Order: sequence, then structure tokens, then C-alpha cells
Amino acid sequence: MRVLYVEDNPVDADLLVRSFARQLPDVELRLARSLAEGIDRLGGEGMVDVVLADLCLPDGSGIELLNWVRDRRLPVAFVVLTGSGDQRAAVAALKAGADDYLVKDGDYLRRLPATLNAAQVRARHLRDCRSRPVRVLYAEHHRFDADLTTRQLAQAAPHLRLEVVDSAAAVLGRLPVAGGAAGSADVLLLDYLLPDMDALDLAKILRQERGLDVPIVMVTGQGSEEIAAQALRLGVTDYLVKHPGYLNELPLVLDKAFRDGELVRERAALREAVDKLRLHAAVVDSTHDGVLISDLDGNIVSINPAFTEVTGYAPHEALGRNPRFLQSGRHDRSFYQGMWAALLETGYWQGELWNRRKNGELYPEWLTLSAVRNEAGAPTHYVGVFTDISKLRNVEARLSHLAHHDPLTSLPNRLLALSRLEHAIEVAQRKGQRLAVLCLDLDRFKTVNDSLGHSAGDELLCEVAARLRSRLREEDTLGRLGGDEFLVLLEDLDAPEGAALVASDIIGALEPSFVLRDGAEVFMHASIGVSLYPDDGDDHLALIRNADAAMYRAKAEGRNTCRFYTEDLTRLAARRLDLETRLRRALANGEFVVHYQPAFSVADGSLIGAEALVRWQPPGEPMVSPGDFIPIAEETGLIVGLGEWVLNTACRQWRAWLDEGLQPGAIAVNLSVEQIRRSDVQAMLRAALEETGLAPHCLELEITESSLMAQGEQAEALLAGLKSLGVRLAIDDFGTGYSSLAYLKRFAIDKLKIDHSFVKDLADDRNDLAIAAAVVAMAQALEMTVQAEGVETEGQLALLHELGCAAFQGYLRSPPVPAEAFGRRFLRGG
Repeated sequence: MRVLYVEDNPVDADLLVRSFARQLPDVELRLARSLAEGIDRLGGEGMVDVVLADLCLPDGSGIELLNWVRDRRLPVAFVVLTGSGDQRAAVAALKAGADDYLVKDGDYLRRLPATLNAAQVRARHLRDCRSRPVRVLYAEHHRFDADLTTRQLAQAAPHLRLEVVDSAAAVLGRLPVAGGAAGSADVLLLDYLLPDMDALDLAKILRQERGLDVPIVMVTGQGSEEIAAQALRLGVTDYLVKHPGYLNELPLVLDKAFRDGELVRERAALREAVDKLRLHAAVVDSTHDGVLISDLDGNIVSINPAFTEVTGYAPHEALGRNPRFLQSGRHDRSFYQGMWAALLETGYWQGELWNRRKNGELYPEWLTLSAVRNEAGAPTHYVGVFTDISKLRNVEARLSHLAHHDPLTSLPNRLLALSRLEHAIEVAQRKGQRLAVLCLDLDRFKTVNDSLGHSAGDELLCEVAARLRSRLREEDTLGRLGGDEFLVLLEDLDAPEGAALVASDIIGALEPSFVLRDGAEVFMHASIGVSLYPDDGDDHLALIRNADAAMYRAKAEGRNTCRFYTEDLTRLAARRLDLETRLRRALANGEFVVHYQPAFSVADGSLIGAEALVRWQPPGEPMVSPGDFIPIAEETGLIVGLGEWVLNTACRQWRAWLDEGLQPGAIAVNLSVEQIRRSDVQAMLRAALEETGLAPHCLELEITESSLMAQGEQAEALLAGLKSLGVRLAIDDFGTGYSSLAYLKRFAIDKLKIDHSFVKDLADDRNDLAIAAAVVAMAQALEMTVQAEGVETEGQLALLHELGCAAFQGYLRSPPVPAEAFGRRFLRGG
């Protein structure tokens, strides 16, 4: 996608450019700082797919750029940016031909990709369905030039439909003798040298003798500027010299000539209509606007067919009557008094009013009243011209609906939902009432999109919205904030228990399965967070934020449940934000170290390797627990860079020990699901091995069971690709996820690691012992090694020995230690 972004505010421009780099890396983005620069970019750098323009520019407005694009029939979509609270300007832009708009609120950068993707579809449609074909009558007796021009235009401008003739006589035969219209052609393209008449004489006949105003473009040879100037004086619209690249300019010249011709004809028609009105001529019957003429007393003396079509009244039912029989009753007496006062004083009135059709239906119309004056300037009649704008109002209503409602579910969107929440807070404050905000997020909705496709996901969202709507009161607001996140606003709440009942009812409503059109059965649950006014905030932003925090707490505590907001969540969110900021700084400052936990043989206790574990040691502060910073690194994507650093550090350290002649065994490094999803793991691994010189068989990659299953059908290909590099593969935390044995037997796995949760109570819990025995037996059958994690007692080790477990790690022998301590204790015997 190619996007031209016109913005003079450097802060906004920088924010959007960085958002493009993060969310839309494949988009080709061009920047312009002003209206003039935007026009220059559109005219000088070729076509783009979408123009994204701010409405306020230093040398004009985004509307002017929009008009410039539309006047030239450029097949590009146009999206305007406007400040928060200025939706009126955005609606005006939509009326002017914009395809969409974005309000610069706190969430608009998140909505940007979807808006641009929809605009790109519109741009493709514009390219596929350009404005109606332009008929070009082309007079050229040189067959080579005619064929070359025809082929060039067919490729570069297919909307220009050429009919080729070889003489001036053929041109005259296809055009009318008089009337000022082009007949079978919208534009004439004439070669100067025709066999029977030159183009100057032909133009003179067409303009002066036949009175035709069809646009004429003349093509001349090199050095014919004098002829071209003479042609312009004779009424030729434009000319083009046959220089080497003139065929590239020809489409633009023909398009401009066509537009100029249309403008001339429109102005001529307008002058003719005004003249007819001033001369008391009859209204043109073909007009689609209703017209009535009344005498000075207001009695109708003439109507046109469109009047009957719009109002339903035939001439015999309307003539002689005062137009007040059309009144709708929606305007009071002072409205009509003001209308007639303006008409009598100035001879003119224009405005919108509602009238009633013969069948009783009310409709809006745009009415223009004018006094018709005689040569002395005295009024003789009044003429009213009106347009039925009911379709326009319907379109505006639709645009308003689209601007404030989610196009998929037709629920109120974020903008409208927040507006209703603000209003509800004002009412609640005035009346001393309570209200509740429920933020609802579907659990594991991404799995549906990934496995069944986005169309199934959209269908499911519509079904969920329907169920939610059926469980709420008429006065409650249900909105879609985006993605799979919904908002429920409960007004006039008696007690917090009422919100809990609604949340419970919603959870119950989602309990039955959803059956999609293709027959797929889907189970979908939700996590709900609740905040209360005025307990948890006195403005809409605080209530949304706190309900969202409570919703994430519901997810963290098991999903498919509801949680209310409490103050500790605010402190938790602030702590998390601070931790994320420090984490980014720590990566830049090199505050991380790698510790190594040794692994031993169960049979003889010999060292077989170690697991590399990252630790965060801020200068002068206590070490930060991995349980605190690893989840944040996963969520933010920082784990990709951090994981690559751990891999390189561990490989480099292992190579150094091997170069000393030591025997450290194999080094195990963890791969997170985010590393697999966000980076090219094979390329990263290959680069680490090449840079450090570590032999692939010395490296073991540990992938958690849940991370592996999240890859779905791609898991087998992923593991096969890693295995092809020569490294060993292990499944970490085995038994805690949801892996399929059918998948497991196909995976190129070397080792299974029994999770410490099964080892902890091995001596006391028969179930844990049975699970450990089953894992060992299965691994041996599949020719895999088994290693136990978290071994802390001799009793646990003895049981593992009896089961046939090959290796173990844990505090019984050693916790994770720095590289220096590991080398001294386990490699050099210090």
C-alpha cells in the first residue's frame, strides 16, 4: 500500500510515522508538510493508493486537497484527520467526497490500520471503476501513428475510448450540423496534416459554421508553435507537439480538455436557465427539481412534472391554490413569516423545510424562492425551485451511523459509547445515582481467528453481540470498543450487586456453544471487569481504565469470571508501567547477566550440562525476580532481543570453556513463544552458532509445551527446521500444557523435562508418582531422554532413579549460579 500523509504538525507526524513502522511495516509512506507539497507529491511522484490528510494545513485545508484530487479523477482513496471534538468538519469532508475520517483521540493510531485497509479497498475500486469512458474521435491518416497512439492509450488510459478516422470529411460526417454538442464524441483529437484539409480549417468550420463547442486537441509536428498559437485563436482547446515523449502527456491533455468542455457546457446551460427565468419562459420539463411559479398573491400558476413526481399532486390539483396546502405542520407561523419577509425585502429566500406529499408522507426539501422581475425591476411572479433531499438525509443518517457505530455488529463504537458514558455520568451526578461500567473481553478469541479464519471470527462476534444485547435492558448501553472487547453501561444502579448479577447473567449467556454457518461448534467465554461511579472514578476515562484493570485481573485469576476494581489494581498497574520502563532501560544499559543451573546424571551424579537462565541485576539494587520481568518482556516483545542476547552469551561462554579444554556438557537455552512468533528463530540460531563457533550438538533448545502447541500445524515444520541445524530439542515443563500424543510422536524431540510441580510431592503423592512414571515410560518408548526439574531431596532423587529417569537439576545439587562460580565449582573442581 502506498500512502501520502499530509501533516504540518511535526509531533503528530512523528507519532504516526512510528505507528506505521510498528503496525504497517509494508506500507510505503510519503510525507508532505503543506497543501502545496501534497499536490506536488501527487502530481510529481506518481499515483498513491491512499491520501491521509489533516484538515488544517498552513497554506490551505485538507478539503482543498480533496477537491484537487477529485477534480482530476485520481483513483485514490482519501482519509481526513481531524481534531477531537471536530466531527462536524469530518462530516463535511465526507460530503465533499472523502472516503473516511479519523478523529485524533487517544485511540486513533490503533484504529489506523483497519481504516487504511478499508481505504485501500476503496482505491482499488476507484481504479477498477474510473469515471465513465470518454469518447475521443481521432483524425489521423498515418496508420503507424494511429496504431501507436491507440495502443498507448489503451494501456495508459483505458477510459479514453478512441474512434479513429483518416480524414476531415469523416470527422464532419460524424458530427451534427448545429446545436453545440459533440454528438458521438466527447473530445476531438486532430492531426494537423490531414489529407483533405488541415486541422485549422476543420476547427474553423466546426466552431464558426457549425457552432460546436466540442473540445478540440490538435497534434502538430516539431517547430510548429506558430501554427499552435493560431489554432488557439480559432477555438482549439489545446495542442500538443510531437516530441519524443508526447504520448505520455496525451492522456492528461485529453482528460483536461474533456473537463474544460464539460465546464463550458455546464456554464452555458446555467446561463440559458437564468435567461429563461428572467424572460418568464416555462420551466424545463426535464429538470429533476420541482418548480412552481406563483403570482404575487401566492397562488400557483405553473408547475413542472417534477413537482407532481415529488409531491404527488397533478397540475389540476395544484394550480390556483396557495402552496400552504403542502405544509407539514412541523414549522410554526413565525418560520413562514420570516420566509415571506425575506422574499419581499430582498426578492430571495433559501432554506430547508419539511412538506407533506399527497399520500401524507413528510419529506425534507431544499427550497429556493426568487422574485421574477420585469424590465422595470418590479416583481411580477415568484418562482420556487425545490429538491427532495430525503435521500441525502438518509445518506447523512447512514454516515452518522457509520461514524458512531461498529460496522460489523452495528453496536455503538468507542466514540459513541464514551459519549453516552459522559452523559450518563452527568445525569448520575445531578440525580445522585450510581452507575456501573463493565469491560468485557472474550477469552482466547484469537484461537478462533487463527484456526477457523477471520470470517468465522467476525460471525462469532456478531453472535456474541446478539446474546449480550438480549440480556440487557433497553436503557443499558452495549458497545464494541474494538477487536473482541465490549463495554456495558448500566445506569440508575441501586447497588453494586446489580452489576454483579448482570455480569453473571452475561457469563451464563455465553455458556452454550455457538454454531457457525459452516457447522463449526465454538465455545466462547468472557472475562469481565467492573468499575462503579462514583466509587471508582468520577470521569469516563477513570471508569474505563479501572474496569479494564479489573478485567485483566479476571483473566489472570482463571478467566470466564468477573472482578470488581479495587485500589490495589491501580498500584499494580503503576508498578507494571514503572517496571516496563526500567526493563527497556536495563536492556540498553546491559543490566542483565546469565546464570547457569547444572544438570546431572541420575545414575552416577556426573555433570551433563546446564541451563542458561537470565537474571536482572540493577546497579546498587536487589535482583529483580524473573517472575516479575519475564511476563512483561513477553507482552512487550522485548523478549526477542533479550532472548537473542542470552543465546549469544551462553554460546560464547560455552565455547570459551571448551577452548580451555573443559567438559561442560550441553548448554540448554529457553525459547519463548514470542521469540518464535516475532522473529526468524532459525536465522537467529544460525547466526549465533556461526559467530561463537559453538558446535550445534553442544546446544539444546528448550521450548515449553504450551508454546509448542500454540504453533498449531506449523509446530512440526518449526522443529524440523531447528533440528536441521544440528541442535538438540527439549520440551520444557512437560505435563502442564495440553499437547497431543499424536503430535508428539511426529516431533523431532530429544528430551522431555518433567515439570517441578510433579517432582515436588513425588514421595507423598501417588498421582505425581504415576504421572512421572508414565512420562518416563513414554519417553523411553519414543527414544527420548527424560530430565526432572526442581529436585530438592535425596528421596526424590532415589524415586527418579527407580523410575529410570536419566537426568535431573535442582537445588539438591545447585541453584543457578554465575558463570565464574559454575566454572570454579563444576568444571575446575574448585
